[in-house]
Amino acid sequence: MRKTILRKRLLLLAIASAFLSSGAAWANGVSAEPPEAEDSGFTVLSNATNVTHWGLGAAVGIESSPYRGDSTRVAPIPLISFDNKWLHAFGTSVDFKVGKWSNVTFTLRGKFDVFGGYKGSDAPILNGMEDRNGTFWYGPALAWKTAFGTLSADYLLGGNKGQMVDLQYSKSFDLGHWSIEPHAGFDWLSSKYVNYYYGVRPSEVRVGRPEYAGKAAYNSSIGTQVNYSFTSHQMVSFDVGVSHLSSGITDSPIVGRRYIPTFKIGYLYQFK
Repeated sequence: MRKTILRKRLLLLAIASAFLSSGAAWANGVSAEPPEAEDSGFTVLSNATNVTHWGLGAAVGIESSPYRGDSTRVAPIPLISFDNKWLHAFGTSVDFKVGKWSNVTFTLRGKFDVFGGYKGSDAPILNGMEDRNGTFWYGPALAWKTAFGTLSADYLLGGNKGQMVDLQYSKSFDLGHWSIEPHAGFDWLSSKYVNYYYGVRPSEVRVGRPEYAGKAAYNSSIGTQVNYSFTSHQMVSFDVGVSHLSSGITDSPIVGRRYIPTFKIGYLYQFK
């Protein structure tokens, strides 16, 4: 069993390494910088002119909880947009720009999972469970922007809460003041991650809630983001999608959903 998990981890790391050799643009639905024709080799911390863009706004995220008997979760998300030669920040994530190769970028990413974890009082099935907390994730990220869309990947660590690998593909279509961006993703969550958020410890066993040790999970998602710019500085954004949870998560006795719908709506004012 351990050998099988190790092989899967090595395979995922090999995929990430393959992307690194070809490069990438900013991930997670944030606009990427356009390729620059004069870039003919790898550039550390980009030699482009240092221009700063920033904006402020707010968003609300709505997501069905995977836990049995738990209600839909609603979370406010502050939108702080900032981009210059060195940093790109948006919402709950920030990228430190390490290097660029033509239409390929490599960054060090940090982000916070606003929907991670639960409290024992959130649902009857969770009564008597120790609270599980969201965490700050960090690690390398890369993306590859082409005329056919943007392919991105990151490998993130969350302290004692495990690791995750996320692969995303998106393609934006501009229609005047509107833009439509379908996106699809695939992620791997380590057994340590699954065990922390979906496992049942021996001390938490109750009638109808047997012990469960988490197994590595492979989840997929699909969705569409729609943006509308009603002035040169103001934009509203809608994002609707659904994620499919694999058996490593749904086999847990505290999980009651296999499909997780999500919806986000936000407003951003771009000052510069």
